Amino acid sequence: MCYAIVGIPLGLVMFQSIGERVNKLSSVVIRNVKRLLGCRNIEASEINLIFVVTTLSSLTIAGGAAAFSRYEGWSYFDSVYYCFITLTTIGFGDMVALQKDDALDKKPEYVAFSLVFILFGLAIVAASLNLLVLSLFYNDIYNDYFTN
Repeated sequence: MCYAIVGIPLGLVMFQSIGERVNKLSSVVIRNVKRLLGCRNIEASEINLIFVVTTLSSLTIAGGAAAFSRYEGWSYFDSVYYCFITLTTIGFGDMVALQKDDALDKKPEYVAFSLVFILFGLAIVAASLNLLVLSLFYNDIYNDYFTN
């Protein structure tokens, strides 16, 4: 219980911070791409950021689903479901990776992939959710944060 009292808020702050940094990086990349393409308005708009982060989240889920489908023997739809539930931290527990064929002991590369995928995926989804919250509920804060 003591770990949860400290760990849960610390985890939320960490993923919020990572999400903000990913969004800031996306904003810089969008500006540079627009500059290279010769666009007049090089500012990263809200729509640009939502498109980039949503695409990145979708690619992360799709790529993870392909890997889990292969290693776990799940259908692709089940793997997409697992990735979505895991990366949005809903975590029903009805599907659990690394339970088949003593994967924890016999497949260290798969264990490492799972760990990296979950941490990277949580950061990407946190960035997406951070951006949606900023753009939907705090439009003034969004404008100050991403246009400076």
